[in-house]
Amino acid sequence: MKKNNSFAMGAIILMASAIITKVVGAIFKIPLTNLIGADGIGMFSVAYTVYSTLFVISTAGLPAAISKMVAEAEAAGNSGRSKKILRTALSTFSLIGIAASLITFVFARQLTELVGNSMAYYSILAVAPSLFFVSVISIIRGYFQGLSNMMPTAVSQILEALGKLVFGLLFAKVVIDRGMSTEFAAAGAMLGVTAGTVIAAVFLLIRCKVYTQNIRKIKPQGSFGETFRDIVGTAVPVTVGAAVLSLTNLIDMFMVMNRLQWPGGFSEAMANKLYGAYTMSVSIYNLPQTVIVAISVSVIPVIAACMARNNLQKARSTIESALRITSMIAMPAGIGFFVLSENILNLLYYKKPEDVVYAVPLLRFLGFAVIFVALVSLTNSILQSINRIKVPVVTMFIGGVIKIIANFFLVAMPALNIKGAPIGTVCCYGTIAILNLMVIKANVENLSILGIFFKPFFASAAMGAFAYFTVNPITAYLGDKIGIVAVIALAAVFYFAVLFAVGGVKKQDVLLMPKGEKIAKLLNLK
Repeated sequence: MKKNNSFAMGAIILMASAIITKVVGAIFKIPLTNLIGADGIGMFSVAYTVYSTLFVISTAGLPAAISKMVAEAEAAGNSGRSKKILRTALSTFSLIGIAASLITFVFARQLTELVGNSMAYYSILAVAPSLFFVSVISIIRGYFQGLSNMMPTAVSQILEALGKLVFGLLFAKVVIDRGMSTEFAAAGAMLGVTAGTVIAAVFLLIRCKVYTQNIRKIKPQGSFGETFRDIVGTAVPVTVGAAVLSLTNLIDMFMVMNRLQWPGGFSEAMANKLYGAYTMSVSIYNLPQTVIVAISVSVIPVIAACMARNNLQKARSTIESALRITSMIAMPAGIGFFVLSENILNLLYYKKPEDVVYAVPLLRFLGFAVIFVALVSLTNSILQSINRIKVPVVTMFIGGVIKIIANFFLVAMPALNIKGAPIGTVCCYGTIAILNLMVIKANVENLSILGIFFKPFFASAAMGAFAYFTVNPITAYLGDKIGIVAVIALAAVFYFAVLFAVGGVKKQDVLLMPKGEKIAKLLNLK
């Protein structure tokens, strides 16, 4: 594969994996919600947030750090250094994963008391073992990403999602069929998450074993201590940045649950239901992020290699394309969620209309957050790639503080209650995205931020108006379910028509793709 195709090809592989994974995830999350309701999803989400926080603290910086270090070593022709990075990471950070699993299992009761939802106790126990397997997954994914080989990551993501789907729904249904409580049903679903991580970890270990046997003649280069210090030095700032926001999300959940109960006046059960409704809307708003994460993961080794070779022009071109593609995905998705929130939620959660009522206004607010979250994910990766690793730590800390303050006051307001949570999310990620873009603009010459975003925004706004004025007549004619699918499809066609009409798609973006010349010629891009 040509070097100038590595970013696009890696992104395409991960995008395809992300789409498949999200489809599988929707097949899991939507029937699971219809099976156990907002109450069960509230418990499931509490446990998952605790798990995510501990995962971030223990291993979140590893994929990005290892990917960056391996890409730099390979750019210098030092494959022995890459091999040493892999061995050192596996022998040390897997132990941290074991410790995280034990801590979660032993202190599960205290964690549920801290977040104000004692009903999530069994769900936390069920997910505790997965922290070890995720640490192994993170290391091996980062290694292959540094080699610009995104296939192991893609396949492992699909296997993980399928494992979660099959075992999560199976365990939850068995529990429900036996007449056990919703607490155990949520725990059964969470046990499926653990099963998915086990399957993915086994696949990656086998894949890694096969690959390292093929390069067994290459001797690892570098001392253990030096390599470990380099990994830690690169991973810690990334981890701290991610941990700040993950801890903020944990505090956010704690604050939402507790502020709804006092001074909000809701019971623990009702607060759990409202938080479950919030999770229903979050599950939908997260859908575009998987594609953006694919771009973010792919961009790190490419830009890092460009910087190592001092090829600043190629680095800038890749940054521009990544920002433009991100905006072309996130902006129409966010505006679509805002305009069609009620229709989308009723389509997906048709068995729980009483819960959809609570979720509709939350998804509308989160529509704005989609754009900012996408930019945060990508700009963090760009900053790490251009060696401004500490910047995301600062900006995410600032955003986290804003989120905590906003939630503390807004959730407790009777007129807003749970609506304060998505408003706080918009304020948080909006601040981080703007600050990150300012730093990137200052460090990358001739980067036109407004030029990148204006045309996708114009096309998205036009699409939003189209959807707003057509949704009622189309659903009245075709019915709610078929009608909303038709509206979404027509809105997508309208969006791309406007985007091409205003010249929002650049030839340089298309040229990065395989067969880019032919595609550009077909689209008449100059």
